[in-house]
Amino acid sequence: MTELTDTIRQTQLLAALFSPAFPIGAFSYSHGIEAAIASGDVDDATTAHDWIETILLGGSGRNDAILMANAYNAVKLHAAKDGQLAGGRNAEIEAINELAFALSSGAERAQESRELGVNFTRMTEQVYQLDIGLSPPLAYPVAAGLAAWHLGCELQLSLSLFLQSFISNLISVVVRAVPLGQSDGQIILARLMPAVAALADEASTTPLDDVGGYATLADHASILHETLETRIYRT
Repeated sequence: MTELTDTIRQTQLLAALFSPAFPIGAFSYSHGIEAAIASGDVDDATTAHDWIETILLGGSGRNDAILMANAYNAVKLHAAKDGQLAGGRNAEIEAINELAFALSSGAERAQESRELGVNFTRMTEQVYQLDIGLSPPLAYPVAAGLAAWHLGCELQLSLSLFLQSFISNLISVVVRAVPLGQSDGQIILARLMPAVAALADEASTTPLDDVGGYATLADHASILHETLETRIYRT
C-alpha cells in the first residue's frame, strides 16, 4: 500500500509539473511545426502523426529524454557520493547542460529550451521550494531531470510524463494550425503512447554518447521558422 501511495504521489507531482497549466509558456512554441504547416509538409492527421513521431523518436524528443535522464542520474550520483539529500549542480551537470544547448539545431531551438528551462526553474522554486539554480540558465530537459530527482520521482515515470507532455504540446499545435479535429489529435496521442513508454525505458539507461538523430526535415523547418513572414508561435 505504501508503494502504491508513493506512485500516486509521484504521478500527481509529475502530472502537475508537465501539465499545460504549469505556467512556463510551452503553448507558445511550435518546435518548427508552424513552418512545416506553412510549407505544406504537414497538412493532415497522417502527416502530423508522422512528423511528430519522427521528432519524438529521431529528433529532439529522444535527445531531450537522454539529457533529462543523464541529468537526473548525475545529481543522484553526486548526492550519494557527498551524502547530501539535496544534490546540487556540479561539473557533470554543467557539461550536460552545455551539450543540451549545443544540440539545438538553430537559434530558435536554443531559445525555446532556454526560456522553458528558466521558466520551469522559477516555477519549481516558487511552488515546490526547489533551488536548482538560474545561473547559468538550464536547458529545459536538464532542469526537468534535476527537479524530478529532487522531488523524489522515479526516473522512468518522470521521462514518460515529460515526453507525453512534449508530444501533447506538438499535437495541440497541429490541431489549431492545420487545423485538425480534436478527435484527430487524441488519436495521434493514443497511437504515440506506446512509443513514449518505449523511449522512456530506453532513455533511462542511454549514455550521452548516444545522442543524435535523423529528424533533418524537422530541424530544417525550425531554422526556416526564424524567417517565416507570418507566424503565431515563437519557434
